[in-house]
Formats: sequence, C-alpha cells, structure tokens
Amino acid sequence: MINVFVFQHADGEWIGSMESWFSTKQVKLTTVRVDQGESFPDVINCDWLLIMGGPMSVYDEDNYPWLVSEKKLIRAAIDAGKIVFGICFGAQLIASAMGSTVKPNCEQEIGWFEVERLDPNACWMPARFKPLSWHGDVLVPPAGAVVIAKSEITPCQGFTLGDQVVALQFHLEAQNGTAVEFLAHEVGGLPEGDFVQNEEVLLKDDYLKQSQKVMHALLDRLW
Repeated sequence: MINVFVFQHADGEWIGSMESWFSTKQVKLTTVRVDQGESFPDVINCDWLLIMGGPMSVYDEDNYPWLVSEKKLIRAAIDAGKIVFGICFGAQLIASAMGSTVKPNCEQEIGWFEVERLDPNACWMPARFKPLSWHGDVLVPPAGAVVIAKSEITPCQGFTLGDQVVALQFHLEAQNGTAVEFLAHEVGGLPEGDFVQNEEVLLKDDYLKQSQKVMHALLDRLW
C-alpha cells in the first residue's frame, strides 16, 4: 500500500482529476488541511506528497506561520527521495523549500492560456496545450531543476528535480467545477489585466479532457 498525503490549503483546491487515477491503484489517500491547522505527517510515513494550490503566497509567513513547517517537511521529503508533486502554490512551495525565489509576476495569469513544453524528456506533456493557469506569483527554478514549460508571461510554468519531483504552475488537475471553486476565492472579483479571462471563458470546459489526459500520463510516469 502506497501512502499518499495531500496537503490542501483552501476549499476546492483538492486533487481534482487525479482522484479517478488513484481510484485504480493500491493507495491510501490522506488529506491534511494545512490551512485549518491539521498536523503534518512524519516524512517517514509518506511515499507521495501532493501539494495543492491556495490563494496565499509562500513568502507570507507572518500571516501563515505554518508555511515554515510545511517547507521544512517538503525539503525533508525531497531529500528522502519521496515522490513530491506540487501544483501552483504547491509548486511555489517546492521552489521556496529548495532555497529558490518566489515573487509577484508582472501580471496575473488567470485563464486557459497556451503552455509550451521546453524539456523534450517531459514526453507526457504535449508540445503545446492550454491548461488552466490561476496565479499572480512567479517562481525561479531551484538549483539543479529542469524547466519543463513556459507561457507568454510566465518563463517557468513548471520544473522537475530528478525523477521524483514535479512542480507545475498550471492546474492540470482541473475538472468540472474547478473554475467555479477558484472564482469563489476571488472575493473582490477578478482582477483586470491582459492575461485575465472573463468568467464566461473561464467556465468553459473545452480543454478539460486534454488536461485530464495529460495529468494521468504524468501520474503514470511518476508511478
């Protein structure tokens, strides 16, 4: 039995389309609501860490003091050779845990924008496709990382560290209802910007099947 821990940081920011893939595997899925003060597991009990998104920033440790402990655990899991997969805020946490920089991007990127593959070894991902992006921060890949993708305004849309660590800025887990949940976090409404799509476009499901296919291909590779 493989122990998979999901670090969840907000309502609606769970594993999405990964759930159907894990349902066919011999795994034990345990969700830790980090934002609600639930305790982190001992790294020795973790085979996989899935670090999900959230509306907070990784450098805001004054308002979210649990960030310090989470980053330490992520670093320990990576050093121990565990499978570590982060999405959006989760990807930024991996970068920060490994000593790299996360900072505000030049603009927010919210919508179904084209991502271009940069790493030919990331063959689970198409050369170009349109996953859901929903972030205002940008990360600098840590030392030793391979940048696997970019978009027009985000030079690092994802990176890998060896064979066991994957960090994606875009929401490959998106499924029906994901955009609705994310919109709920935009308390003051969507920001304005050239790379912020309107609600009507965000709620379209044109690219969901492709996102799920790519997600499952990535999980197959990690497995």
